[in-house]
Amino acid sequence: MEPAEPSWAEELAALTGWSGDRRPLDWEAVERELGLCLPRDYKLLAETFGAGTFDDDVDLCVPKARHLALDLIAADRADFAGSAPSSEPTIRILRWARTSAGHSFCWHVADPDPEEWPVFARSDKWEPWERFDSSAAEFIHRMLTDPKHPYSLAEYFEVVR
Repeated sequence: MEPAEPSWAEELAALTGWSGDRRPLDWEAVERELGLCLPRDYKLLAETFGAGTFDDDVDLCVPKARHLALDLIAADRADFAGSAPSSEPTIRILRWARTSAGHSFCWHVADPDPEEWPVFARSDKWEPWERFDSSAAEFIHRMLTDPKHPYSLAEYFEVVR
């Protein structure tokens, strides 16, 4: 039997040199309070890193964190510039990360399967939301390593090996 591929959260931990202890959360209580199930990838990311900042810029929002809690937002359909994930006038999105520069990273939470939620990102409240078909951990990993990513921090990030 071949070993399982590492998850994006595990890849991110290796990339950043993270070696802290996991912080288990009561996901059942969190999801009950939100009224939503959350993606497995995000749960691993949140338990691995906790609330905090990647590369002094990307803040990971984690349930119950004092200043970095998950944030359920009602977004205007017009803010999606042709990529609106729904025909509803108001679209529910859940912010799971942000930057000090005002960027927001969210999921559109309409699909009952959280593993299918796309990431939506925008640089500020005046810009339209952009869709990315990736998990939260993959999105952050690509931000830190891919110089062509629209929200790239690759030129500032030093890979730990």
